[in-house]
Amino acid sequence: MRILQLGFGTVGKENVRQLLKRGREVVAIVGRNPGRIDIGGFDFAGKPPLVGDNLAECIARSGAELILQATAIDPDDMVRVVEQAAAAKCDIISVNPIIDLRDVSPELYGSLDRIATKAGIRVIGVGVIPGFYSDILPLFMTGACSEVSTIRFRRRADFSKWGLATAAIFGFGLTPQEFERQKSDGKILFFRNLWQSAHLIARELSWPVESTEEFKSPMISDRERNGAYMQVPAGTVGGFTHRVVIHSTQSRSIDLAVSGIMDPKGDDEKLEVYVEIEGNPQLRLDIQGDVLLSSGSVVGTSARVINTIGPLRMAKPGLRTTADLRLVVNAG
Repeated sequence: MRILQLGFGTVGKENVRQLLKRGREVVAIVGRNPGRIDIGGFDFAGKPPLVGDNLAECIARSGAELILQATAIDPDDMVRVVEQAAAAKCDIISVNPIIDLRDVSPELYGSLDRIATKAGIRVIGVGVIPGFYSDILPLFMTGACSEVSTIRFRRRADFSKWGLATAAIFGFGLTPQEFERQKSDGKILFFRNLWQSAHLIARELSWPVESTEEFKSPMISDRERNGAYMQVPAGTVGGFTHRVVIHSTQSRSIDLAVSGIMDPKGDDEKLEVYVEIEGNPQLRLDIQGDVLLSSGSVVGTSARVINTIGPLRMAKPGLRTTADLRLVVNAG
């Protein structure tokens, strides 16, 4: 299969690394600044990919059959990418947060699904949060339960290595007053894509949504914190928690939360990922290892992309979710 990589940042490069390791054919790399795309560190076995900034042109010249997208989310741009892929009959696997748009963005969902279905192509969004730990894994665990009343997901992550743009989205370094003002103005977005996970779980379990809650809480630091690209003074925001909750009938609930901390230290700031199910039987799965680190998140995100290639080819055309596919595994 001839694969085009769209976007060549951290995840895009990891996609290419994993593709080449598995013997896949990368025929093109598309980015906004092709002159800055350095492919010297990759072994393309004497068949270097086409490099450019025009997606439609690179699809045509390379004969690509599949696009792996790792660019920043923009609804208008997402529609444009799917339109160009549809014209060339290319499937798309994206790390953009289009994991499940039906409830959170029905208009965008309708547009992408119509374009893909009409062209007979498959489009899917994958990732780890959302896209695996916060939705697919909890759903998989419910298969061992006779009753489920609450699904709970928690992640506490180290944000020390993220850049200034990411820090601004989460309010790091702001005073408590400025944090509340920006939160009210809608400038602090946090992990709003957790809603996609929550609604995906609710729909797959056939739980009607009766009401929802959302909490965006700052952690005001009592000490100075040092990240790779910024310093957080004491008395300002050094961390956050974003929690979304869906309440359903029969007192059932889906409760998902992500916390991020700059320069974490001590047991109270220990990194963690876990899924907990209250029901019969009660279950709790604590995740350990490199997945707790930012580097592990990048590798895991790309692995979800690469491992989805095979199952996606067997799905029907349209905008799909991972729940529409056969089990996604590392099949080599």
